[in-house]
Amino acid sequence: QAQTVSTFNQAFHADLEVVCAASKCDLDHVTEAQKMEVKGQMAELSGAPVDEVMEVSGKTGMGVTELVEAMIQRFPAPPGDVNSPFKALLFDMYYDNHKGVVLLVAVRNGAVKCGASVFCSYSGKVYKVVEVGILHPHLFPLEALGSGQVGYITVGAKDIRGFRVGETIWAKDAEKQPGAENFPGFRPSRPMVYAGIFPEQVGDGEKLEVAMQRLLLTDASVEAKRDVSVVLGAGFRCGFLGLLHLDVFAERLFAEYGVAVIATSPTVPYRVTLNNDSVSILETAGEFPSPPQMPPKRVEEPLVNATVVVPRDLVPAVQMLCYEKRGREKDMETLDNMGASVMLNWEMPMAEVISDFFNRLQSATHGYATFDYEPAGYQDVDLVKVSIRLNGEIVEALSFLALREKASESSAKFLEKLVQMVPSQQFEISVQALIGGKVVAKNRVKMLRRDMVQKDHSLAGDPSRKAKIADRQKEGKKKLREVAKVQVPPEAFVAMVKL
Repeated sequence: QAQTVSTFNQAFHADLEVVCAASKCDLDHVTEAQKMEVKGQMAELSGAPVDEVMEVSGKTGMGVTELVEAMIQRFPAPPGDVNSPFKALLFDMYYDNHKGVVLLVAVRNGAVKCGASVFCSYSGKVYKVVEVGILHPHLFPLEALGSGQVGYITVGAKDIRGFRVGETIWAKDAEKQPGAENFPGFRPSRPMVYAGIFPEQVGDGEKLEVAMQRLLLTDASVEAKRDVSVVLGAGFRCGFLGLLHLDVFAERLFAEYGVAVIATSPTVPYRVTLNNDSVSILETAGEFPSPPQMPPKRVEEPLVNATVVVPRDLVPAVQMLCYEKRGREKDMETLDNMGASVMLNWEMPMAEVISDFFNRLQSATHGYATFDYEPAGYQDVDLVKVSIRLNGEIVEALSFLALREKASESSAKFLEKLVQMVPSQQFEISVQALIGGKVVAKNRVKMLRRDMVQKDHSLAGDPSRKAKIADRQKEGKKKLREVAKVQVPPEAFVAMVKL
């Protein structure tokens, strides 16, 4: 699996001790040859001897005791100093309805007891410890947690957004002592995907706000701010860690709070340098400078390091897809001696990954590929804002961002779908896509067709009279087109923002 390989690579580069184990070895249909094949792949990847790769089963318990013993024997004892002031790493957290925020910590130095005061490096706040304990496997209270132990701390906090995974928790004032340093490598999580969250029913606005406030208490990695859409009404603009995070969040809103929501098509944060040299992070096309404003000096898009594990015979199809998505191949390595499975590492724009990459990857590999990615900085991109003009008026809510080299193609596809959504009128509606005031694509919504002149026996044999009436109708429809405003139905907006 790509996620397993990606996690192993992180542990390998961090110089951590690794114990290899193949799971689900109790299944009847798994042959000894298949077990040896998997163990050989793990040995090839990790550099460990094949006979050290263990066989375990969480269902039957086979090999679990040996695995725990191997972890005890091979993993080094946690470093730390019992006599130093308390210092711990926050590695996870969750919200409990009765205890508030539960902090899962690994204690490096010293000890902490109930009633002690601790300092959190992320928020800079001091809290009083309400309860400490270990996971056994549920919360098991103790009098104290000491150096080398892993357990939990509760401080009576109700807002999980005041804490961040990876931060350092100190005894009060211990962070001020000479030589005191936070654990290295801590970086607050940054959203990689942005999307609008709006209620399906306009009357559910208050229910959505209450549900968002409660759900945000349990998920500190989501950034949310209020947003108002001309069509979708009041909602929230949210930042997520990835597409799966977005899907899970929307599902939780419905499953836990009964609020059905519309999630607009996801976008990525672009870093834009304006003409006054100020740098801004833009999430939507509406924030992008457009005439009469000057275009930005520089636009940068986020990148990801993508890991794909795929059978060897399907590698060419994956490479073609990655090249199409503007990817750059970094390396390729086999995961076994036979070369049956291959791991591809690519650097790709995040905007290409969040569109339809995963679906196309599964289609190209018949579902055999596994995929994972992680942030990898920014790169320059030639990006333009495409505005939509409907019957001579700009509809800002339908504007979108596109690569300059693909802007015409993207605009034509967008308009082709849009004209199917806009209802026909008694006159022809012109639909245009513009970049900087220049039309790059156009289409039209055909008028309602009917007989211009009804059957009238008095005009039966006089074509010139019919032509005069038709001309008068054309003039009338021309005037109607000039004064009429085309109303885009809400269904059309919803369909377009979910593209």
